Amino acid sequence: MTLLFYDDRPLFGGHEAMTLLGLEALLEEPGIRIHFIACEENTTLVKRLGELAARFPNLSVEETDERVTHFEAIRHFFFRGRIADLSATLRRLEPDAVISVQGGIEPSSLGILAARKCGVRAISFLAMPHSYQTMGAKLGRLLDWGTPTLIERPDAFITSCDALAAHLHERGAKVPVEVVLPGIDTERFVPADRDECRKELGLPPGVPLFACVGRVEIRQKQQDRLIRALSRPSLSECHLVIAGDGPDSELVDRLIEARKLGDRVRRIPWANTAKLYPAADAVVIPSRYEGVPLVMLEALACGTAVLGADRDGMHDILPDDFHIDANSSAAVAAALRDYVDRGMPPPPEELCNRVRQGMSIPGFQKTFRRTVLDLVAPH
Repeated sequence: MTLLFYDDRPLFGGHEAMTLLGLEALLEEPGIRIHFIACEENTTLVKRLGELAARFPNLSVEETDERVTHFEAIRHFFFRGRIADLSATLRRLEPDAVISVQGGIEPSSLGILAARKCGVRAISFLAMPHSYQTMGAKLGRLLDWGTPTLIERPDAFITSCDALAAHLHERGAKVPVEVVLPGIDTERFVPADRDECRKELGLPPGVPLFACVGRVEIRQKQQDRLIRALSRPSLSECHLVIAGDGPDSELVDRLIEARKLGDRVRRIPWANTAKLYPAADAVVIPSRYEGVPLVMLEALACGTAVLGADRDGMHDILPDDFHIDANSSAAVAAALRDYVDRGMPPPPEELCNRVRQGMSIPGFQKTFRRTVLDLVAPH
């Protein structure tokens, strides 16, 4: 059996990380050959694929100068030669199925269209099926104009939670939608002593401490609302750590400075998150939209509470009293104040155990491999 994976996104994110884990599981299956076409600008992905290819002779890697852009659905309509060129590659490689790695509906949709043109089974491994209007994009209505036809093209979808599967059906998906929960490193993310972790990170003891972990990108992650919430008098005793980096890092730094919060809000690198989760009283995820945040699973594996917006994977996994209203900084402040006043309860132990036992990397790999092979099998 030959599978072709296609990813024309120039950025490396959590969805690519999950793809590599799933790819490794498939490569261990006897009788499978895999060809991966990756955007040449995604140097992290290309490097990781090269490392995998050095271990698995049944993996070949090819770079493409194609990259997803805004108005991708419209580009498909006006530049049909792109589809023809990729179709020629598929005919050369003769895969039994194409798995397009799609962060959203438009990224890697070229792979879906080329597969359909060649009569090859097309599977979308889709992280977030949200409309551009839901994501708050400029010209969202126009950008959404061509995406309904893209939802109709795959022969099957794989996504990461029931809420996202339901959203796909709401947007018009008529084909099978399989759910594969993501996996995290449950050996790295484990409970630890809170005071020791705070000491190691130089964080103050004995104060309410929140953490926000992830890409610093305000339109989706809404770190600005969290910072503005911390500047309110009702949360004057609370501290916040923002871990990560991203396109809005400088903007967040300026906002912290403008609000004179430098003594209570600090930023640290990604590398320290395994210590940050146990150090925090709660991780806060005020995102406008998400898939299933790996940050949420990592924190729960550490036994740390997660306060998340009531949407997508957070809606499916978090208990109701750990959902927050993230529609304004005032609402975020009220939710954090309520959590502090409730004594900052830990998450239910049964939830933490469910994450540790059912959302590990081996668990994800096993389910992803079985799901892909079932979808590729002759119908």
